[in-house]
Amino acid sequence: MPIHKLDIRISEQIAAGEIVENPASVVKELVENSLDAGAKRIKVIFKRGGLQEITVIDDGSGIPAGEVRLALERHATSKISSLQDLQAICTLGFRGEALPSIASVSRMSISTRHRNEETGRYIFLEGGVEKETKEIGFPPGTRITVKDLFYNTPARLKFLKGVASEAGKISRIIHLLALSRPDTAFSLIKQNEVILELPGDGKLLNVITKIFGNDLARELVPLHFESAEFILKGYVSNPAYSRNSRNYQLFYINGRYIRSQLIQKALDRSFAGIVTSKRYPVAFLFLDIAPENLDVNVHPSKIEVRFHQEERVRLFLEQSLKEAFTPAYFLPIVYKQNIRDKDTSPEITAKQDIKEDFHPEDTIKTVKDNSYHDYTRRNLQLQVAESRIPFSEKNIINSALSAEPFTERCFDGLIKGQLFSTYIAVQKEDKLIFIDQHAAHERVIWEKLQQRKQKEEKEQYIQEILPLAVELPLQIADTVKDKLALLRELGLEMEQFGNNTVIIRAVPFFLRDIITAELILDILEEVSDPDLTGGEFQKEILLSLSCKAAIKANEHLTIEEISSLLAQLEKCKNPFFCPHGRPVAIKIEKYDIEKHFKRRG
Repeated sequence: MPIHKLDIRISEQIAAGEIVENPASVVKELVENSLDAGAKRIKVIFKRGGLQEITVIDDGSGIPAGEVRLALERHATSKISSLQDLQAICTLGFRGEALPSIASVSRMSISTRHRNEETGRYIFLEGGVEKETKEIGFPPGTRITVKDLFYNTPARLKFLKGVASEAGKISRIIHLLALSRPDTAFSLIKQNEVILELPGDGKLLNVITKIFGNDLARELVPLHFESAEFILKGYVSNPAYSRNSRNYQLFYINGRYIRSQLIQKALDRSFAGIVTSKRYPVAFLFLDIAPENLDVNVHPSKIEVRFHQEERVRLFLEQSLKEAFTPAYFLPIVYKQNIRDKDTSPEITAKQDIKEDFHPEDTIKTVKDNSYHDYTRRNLQLQVAESRIPFSEKNIINSALSAEPFTERCFDGLIKGQLFSTYIAVQKEDKLIFIDQHAAHERVIWEKLQQRKQKEEKEQYIQEILPLAVELPLQIADTVKDKLALLRELGLEMEQFGNNTVIIRAVPFFLRDIITAELILDILEEVSDPDLTGGEFQKEILLSLSCKAAIKANEHLTIEEISSLLAQLEKCKNPFFCPHGRPVAIKIEKYDIEKHFKRRG
């Protein structure tokens, strides 16, 4: 085939492939245009996850009637006019590609009126081809409606997820944009239901509260640091509050939401050592930097940036965030009540829990069931369990001593004690067995929950508790409300209360003493993917609940607690592996120990 210039329609659809990934990317581009136009009120309406229809209405400056057609041409923009402008971007958009790209893969109409004109303009396009244009009466601002997205590129539809998933992506985009502009009123409407309404009062904390809930917002402390070159402001959680994912860490540069490894690493280093691993602080960070020291034209979606003075930025962030997580920084907030009530300032001391790593028995103990479900976790600050690493034999490190997983029941031997507050040592005949207490308890809980799924067991395993209210981020609440029946089948009796709160009224009885609002929130966060089928959702709930409800590494157990745990483990159908596939125990033969000490040849 000879070289030839592509037809304009083909070129536009190729460009659309880079810009319009899904309905959420349409919403992002249109809302960013509204913000660049100075809008103070933005309404977003969508149906069927945005595939059927997306409408964005704003009160911005509008498009002059004579420029409406021009706005639909590629690389036509009012935001930059020279190379110097490109090197100091101050707007969210600047490439002039969004409108023609969206129009090429949809049926799109634009109604607009510039604030300095008396009448408005309407234009309708199908697949990027103009079908109608006329003069209309319209208030200052713009309304863009996109219908039947990807109707002319059916292959694109095959790569989209379900309606619920696409709707969730739209909600997240609006959350991210609303956080960047608390002075702008946002309305988000799905299928005629208002799911988010923000007043645009300019208060960032009010936006955070509306999106993520009061429980999270009350744990936040404002931060503000300045240097000659940079300003860092926003909110971080106090050191006692953390989440089990990075979903609550959002970064903005000059008002633009971005993903940044540099900021992420600075935050991680600053928070390291404050809580257990795999827990993360909440952070809403806004960095202001001179536009000429930033390159935002390095990613099709403009969510990655390049710093011209990366090392200076890194030092500023690390110094600021380290200070933000020091006790002195939080003292006025965290201890406010104490300071007011007492004449002297509170004295901060670190309580050191001195434990023996090895707890030998005084006398020979045998296993007996002491109703292990009565055991109550003493540490209310949840620690994350070990990573879910699928077990394989290659994970065993070769050494002089041969330690291997096993599949024979040896849990009824003599309890020799606890090692490193993590592993239980049991002697059975000529074998020394080391049991991972977390993996063992996971297996026990998992099998009890599986029994709970059996109809004949349900009444036996239900336990009423005092109503427990759990406030959820809006996006998670939207997913959970559709799966309450699936949760009830597992013994988690929940009901919706308002838009983003669930009330827990009953749980499986052996979990009654450890269920907290934080634990439930952690679990629901992990299974918030709306595309999970009923069976997949329930399996993930059981996995997460087993992991988070189980005792953790570095948690001391008494001999009685160990004895009860092993008795219940012995009753399990498969006591040899945790639900994620990791081994519960390994064994070392007496022969291998003697060989190591040169007692055998």
